[in-house]
Amino acid sequence: MNETVSSTLPVQDARIYPRGGLDVLSRTEVARLRDASAGGMHELLRRCALAVLTSGSASDDPRAARDLYPDFDIQVTQQDRGVRIDLANAPAMAFVDGEIIHGVAELLFATVRDLAWRAIDPGADSAEGALETSVDITDSVFGLLRNARILQPSDPNLVVCWGGHSISREEYIYTKQVGYELGLRGLDICTGCGPGAMKGPMKGAAIAHVKQRRSRTRYIGITEPGIIAAESPNPIVNHLGDHAGHREAA
Repeated sequence: MNETVSSTLPVQDARIYPRGGLDVLSRTEVARLRDASAGGMHELLRRCALAVLTSGSASDDPRAARDLYPDFDIQVTQQDRGVRIDLANAPAMAFVDGEIIHGVAELLFATVRDLAWRAIDPGADSAEGALETSVDITDSVFGLLRNARILQPSDPNLVVCWGGHSISREEYIYTKQVGYELGLRGLDICTGCGPGAMKGPMKGAAIAHVKQRRSRTRYIGITEPGIIAAESPNPIVNHLGDHAGHREAA
């Protein structure tokens, strides 16, 4: 890794190796992913990756990070039977002592994985053009969640908490209290993964899970490319589900 300084903020180059879903691919799958990430998918992948690398930001302006890191780029290249991710001029805030923060790396892997789903899945093209009914949309989301290994055949303990990011301080404190009470009862949290009403329940549950000494917890964020490129995931998210649908990054 080489650390440099751009005209705005410190940046860093890095080469990282994805795990889970992208670690073992066929040659055909690697070729599809490489072609897609270098073609029409590249700009969307770059915007989403930059949002993840600036995770924790309260800004919902998609232009802010792009203006601060205009030279950032991401390339997906072949590595044996899998892929590697090359980052150029990435935000230094995503690294500690030259190493990418583990949580940030996980979210970055998830972003590449879900955007790659349409590129490497043989049936994805037909599914993409068929999202016209509730059944089609549900089936598409199910495929993405299964590919992301979010669906687990166990006792259901997941609670979905939904809400926007523009809330008052009092409302935010309330969402944390809700998450705290849920966490004390051994429940995991799913939100839209952004700030505000999406971060509060996760933060409250995280404190409760520590008190209850729960080590296997899930803080699932469900989003899509147009949103994630404009609104970075909050840093508590440890499972990111990126619904690669029709919308494009703003």
